[in-house]
Amino acid sequence: MAIAADWWRWACWWGKKIRKSKYFHLGVIAWGIGFLALTAVIALNPEPFVGFGYPGVFFFNMLSGPGMFLLPSLSTRMNVLGLAMASAGGMAVNDSVGWLAGRSGEELLPTSEKVKKIQNSIQKFGPWALLFWSLIPFPYDLIGLIAGYLRIPYPKYILPTFLGKFIRFLLISSGVLAFWSNDKI
Repeated sequence: MAIAADWWRWACWWGKKIRKSKYFHLGVIAWGIGFLALTAVIALNPEPFVGFGYPGVFFFNMLSGPGMFLLPSLSTRMNVLGLAMASAGGMAVNDSVGWLAGRSGEELLPTSEKVKKIQNSIQKFGPWALLFWSLIPFPYDLIGLIAGYLRIPYPKYILPTFLGKFIRFLLISSGVLAFWSNDKI
């Protein structure tokens, strides 16, 4: 157990050092711009991406996050239930990074009125609050940071996160399919 604690302190120390680096910030910006550009290319011509199937959707969402923008173009070419499940799973894993950062024990966010409201809702309603916040298109990384800081156990974090995103992506995909396709859902 002591080895794990030492490793965690070492990882947090290196994380602080890396986060302060201007190259890290430039790399994160380049990563985000690159994935947004890739999302636009895939949304305009999804046929090559469809070949990767549901694992491709999962990994794309896990690595980048803007996969919700793929739902309109992919929902007419893939099964809506599988697409929602793969997207929600990848996004839930992606959002776990915020939870891990919050678990570092440091207060990473300035304590504003909005942050306090979110923190109070998570403390009061627990997983139900996480489900609610996951249902709406809100920067969920903030919720992950707060949940990690509040020491919400990972299973109580990841399950409502996945379920909320799954329901949201299922509704988006089904709505697109109902609007743009002649097929029945």
